[in-house]
Amino acid sequence: MAEEEQELELDVEEGGGSKKKLIIIIAAAVLLLGGGAAFFFIGGDDTAAIDEQTEEQTEQEAKLPAIYVGVPGAIISPIKGERKDRMVQIKMSFVVRGPESEDKVKKHMPRLKNDLLTLVSQSKADVIITPEGRNKLQQDLLTVVQQTMTQLEGDNHIEKVLFVSFVMQ
Repeated sequence: MAEEEQELELDVEEGGGSKKKLIIIIAAAVLLLGGGAAFFFIGGDDTAAIDEQTEEQTEQEAKLPAIYVGVPGAIISPIKGERKDRMVQIKMSFVVRGPESEDKVKKHMPRLKNDLLTLVSQSKADVIITPEGRNKLQQDLLTVVQQTMTQLEGDNHIEKVLFVSFVMQ
């Protein structure tokens, strides 16, 4: 009987050892996977990505303060709706950086206002009545004025289009 107790005790000790080994193996695997993931994200041939991040940081540090250029008057236009035609009145401002951009935007304001009016008049009332539709219109207006400024001045100069007032009847 004493021999059986010793065998049982040995079996218990061996079982505990295998659990410890399993825990150690799992911990080692986790560390290896973590190290491999860290190397993948940090290491490798990502010098171009690091260079781009450095350039972006430099540009952000060199950014001039925002200047708001108001579009004179409001854009007023009839727009079509599925059930009912409506009138829309939008007052806008542009965000530019630096006095040079401000002067160039003001110089071309009649052309920019024409492009804004054209795009707003082509909009659908059922679309721009929703917040998502207004956001899309805002993005479309930004794209149009940036394209116009790039065509006229070689650079877009306008960072953002802001709606100061938006009324639809």
